[in-house]
Amino acid sequence: MKIVKKNSAETLGDILAHSIFLKVGRIRKGKIITQEDIDLILQDGIEQIYVGIFDDDDLDENYASKKIAEAICVHGVALSPTYSGKTNITSKYDGLIEIDEEKVFELNRLSGNIAVSTLNNHDIVYNGDHVLSVKIISYAINNADFEKIIKFLVSNKIIQLKPFKSLKFGIIYTESVNEKKNIIEKTKKSIKSRVSDYNSTIMDEIVVNHDIEAIKPALEKQLTMDLDCVLFFLSSSVADVSDIIPSIISQLGGKVTSYGMPLDPGNLTLSGYINNHKILVAAGSARSDALNGLDWHLNSLHAGLEIDQDIIDSLGVGGLLKDIDFAVRRKRISKNINTKKANIAAIVLSAGESKRMGEDNKLLLEVNGKTIIANYIENISKSNVSEILVVTGHQSDLIQAELEKYDVNFIYNPNYKDGMSTSLRAGINALSNNIDAAMICLPDMPLIGIYEINKLIDYYNPKIGNEICIATSNEQRGNPVLWDKKYFRELSNILGDKGGRHLLSQYEEKSVEVNLGEAVSFDVDTKSSYDKLK
Repeated sequence: MKIVKKNSAETLGDILAHSIFLKVGRIRKGKIITQEDIDLILQDGIEQIYVGIFDDDDLDENYASKKIAEAICVHGVALSPTYSGKTNITSKYDGLIEIDEEKVFELNRLSGNIAVSTLNNHDIVYNGDHVLSVKIISYAINNADFEKIIKFLVSNKIIQLKPFKSLKFGIIYTESVNEKKNIIEKTKKSIKSRVSDYNSTIMDEIVVNHDIEAIKPALEKQLTMDLDCVLFFLSSSVADVSDIIPSIISQLGGKVTSYGMPLDPGNLTLSGYINNHKILVAAGSARSDALNGLDWHLNSLHAGLEIDQDIIDSLGVGGLLKDIDFAVRRKRISKNINTKKANIAAIVLSAGESKRMGEDNKLLLEVNGKTIIANYIENISKSNVSEILVVTGHQSDLIQAELEKYDVNFIYNPNYKDGMSTSLRAGINALSNNIDAAMICLPDMPLIGIYEINKLIDYYNPKIGNEICIATSNEQRGNPVLWDKKYFRELSNILGDKGGRHLLSQYEEKSVEVNLGEAVSFDVDTKSSYDKLK
């Protein structure tokens, strides 16, 4: 591709290399220039512009990005729609993502025109989370580089999703003379909470003296049971690889796979196995609910990750668990139930006439084999909203037929021609009485996924003043917006062809902006914006 300066009148079909700011608005870079664009540019007196011109062996950025992402995909992940040369790969399950770091490095070195970005190796992912993105740096990539990349990916897998699976636990607690009796009861509550996050079950619990003569038969008993893991909480943590538990593991024909981990708290955690039973010995600090090295081991255990000392030793950078940022902590260590439905509804405004699109109803156009409206509703259905209301109007029968397989409630708005406010009012008035908040959704935004919806819900917390959660991209406000129920009446009183945006300035102190990237700023309003997704 070449970037050249041309007379504006001669740029039909070229790629706009740099965004242009006109009196009527902005024409974004990367757009295929139409005659309408040329007319607007000339009206503003701009005689020359910079455009991109394809070489004979160039491939379009969207085509290349999508094909490369498809070649990377493995079981358990899904593709998001491609936009501006970028394709996101998302998780379909809760689990751990394994990244072959060396192969990612090698892949990015195959061409200076590709950027493959991933999470960290063994990060926790939830259903709908972004795990990897493929970005073509320029507006095109030459075919030779593209073929080299595809050939590499045919023989090299760079990611693997390891979903969490429920397990059966046996737990052995040890106690010492004169030790406080309530310590074990507190520990039981803590570990029950931890394993329930994975829908795992505690099948057997034994309390014995902290002595090899008592511990060994207790372990032998649980090794005869149908358990996946025996978990120890000791009165005194393992102090050396020659201590009681490592010695028993060796005597019973097992092996210690790791001891001593560079995560604090949790340094003295030990792992091993005896036959088909995993053995996990918690550090004393794991009796608390606070983040601990034990939590990392539980993640790995539930994901079926084989642990050795090398993997453990690699955790040192970022291992000060008490001091790491919450968002990092969530990804690296802390598994929590992220599939719990909240008392939050999604009001999907689907009544408009799509006038700027011409004769087509934009919501019924297809992207990646699914209509825009079906793709949007499918993602919301997998998110943490508890109720979905689809407000229809224009071509309501077609919209309803397209969504018949989804668990949604349809609200017909006979006044849809009077503007967006009438659909907003219809949705608000149809909400269930138990709803705490509502997310106002515009379904012509095909890049919105489970991640964006759940992230807004995560930030909703009226107790600390987060009553309105606003999706943003590059400091610009987008959609959706989540509103606490205290604002429902004001939202219902809005008139004309507008939503709740003009109310936001009145409640800045009760609002929180959530940076979610380009997904919340891109919509399909015109044929040219739809073409960007093809």
